[in-house]
Amino acid sequence: MFHITLPYGTESLALRLPEAWVGWVAQPGELSFPANEEAVISSALQAPIDSPPLQAIARPGMRAAILVDDFTRKTPAQRILPPILEALHQAGLGSNDIEIVIALGSHRKMTFDEIENKLGSAIMADYPIIQSSAGDAADMMYLGYASNGLPFYVHRAVAQADLRIGVGMITPHLEAGYSGGAKVILPGVCGAATLDAFHQASAFIDENQLGQLNAPLRVTLEQCVMENTPLHFIINLVLTPENRIYQCVAGHAVSAHRAGAKAAAQVYGVNFAHRYPVVAANCYPYDQDLWQSLKGIYCGDLLVEDGGTLIIATAALEGSLAYPLLPGYIGEDHDALLAKLEARLVQDPKQASTGMMVSRLQRRIRLALVSKGITQAEAQTMGIPWFQSIEEAVAEAVNRLPAERRSGCLAILPQAGVLLPIQAC
Repeated sequence: MFHITLPYGTESLALRLPEAWVGWVAQPGELSFPANEEAVISSALQAPIDSPPLQAIARPGMRAAILVDDFTRKTPAQRILPPILEALHQAGLGSNDIEIVIALGSHRKMTFDEIENKLGSAIMADYPIIQSSAGDAADMMYLGYASNGLPFYVHRAVAQADLRIGVGMITPHLEAGYSGGAKVILPGVCGAATLDAFHQASAFIDENQLGQLNAPLRVTLEQCVMENTPLHFIINLVLTPENRIYQCVAGHAVSAHRAGAKAAAQVYGVNFAHRYPVVAANCYPYDQDLWQSLKGIYCGDLLVEDGGTLIIATAALEGSLAYPLLPGYIGEDHDALLAKLEARLVQDPKQASTGMMVSRLQRRIRLALVSKGITQAEAQTMGIPWFQSIEEAVAEAVNRLPAERRSGCLAILPQAGVLLPIQAC
């Protein structure tokens, strides 16, 4: 028998499968790590890409907004913020001139403990902390339409800042190619109308954008941000799946981001020779809920052959509570939902667009679900078979194949939430 232990939410799953079925297990390549991770951050700040150092940009009297990604990202902000704050203070800014804005986008608000874990208690005590949620309409400023047609609503603290600094991490992303960079503004601190229009654009992009350097939505969001509320400086980490710091990039919001994205491809890229008829994708570490688990689904999609089965394993302990309409949209007929989106007849364009992305996948491959937090009833609503264990789901998928195709038919993605399958030429 083949044995592997998979990280699963806050627990782990011990997986046992017939060895003859297992064709490939995706594991990132060996990496060399910096001896001093803090020095990596300080070096990036001292030698930013296509930008003067932060202390040369800041001026006394400026109001600075430091935008930080939220609990759904593993960015160790408490390690990045101190040298940023020190640079701002050296430039003449006081603590009252600096606001830290947590970029929630459409995610739920963070608890006190989550904020403390993210930022550190000292920073919480010394600086104003703002949670920017797309649903807080009163906090949003309307800045008009961007040249690409997006209505632009952004949090007031960000719009009114003289200096905007983005803190985050770069991993492969299913819509924007890679996370990080200007994404901390759009969708991070934008209003609901902007998020709806932004996500709706994804419904009309047919190809999987995971790991694309200049994905259409990445170009769209950067154009919109730089026209309306330019991000003056970024500090983005590239972490390993074990959350060790591999690289830090700082400087220009676009060119520094691209340098970081290339490093992220080195960390998360896994080369494969051919697609497989059965793929088991464990959505960890982005398996908080159904919405975050989509990252693992799109990772697995790159590895499954036409007509094959993608088994989605996700703890998803928060289920679909934050996005209650998503299961229904996933289960809706693709063409009918597309027509509703085009006619603007859906209740929630963001959830509808994302649901249509999953329904589009189901036209090419078969999905199966193993989840602790997503119920069998929700799976039925999505039109996705639900199984109690990965072994049960794999056995069902393998037994669908002709006997001569079963040997080596299965590929396993232990951390599909961050991995980037790359097919060898």
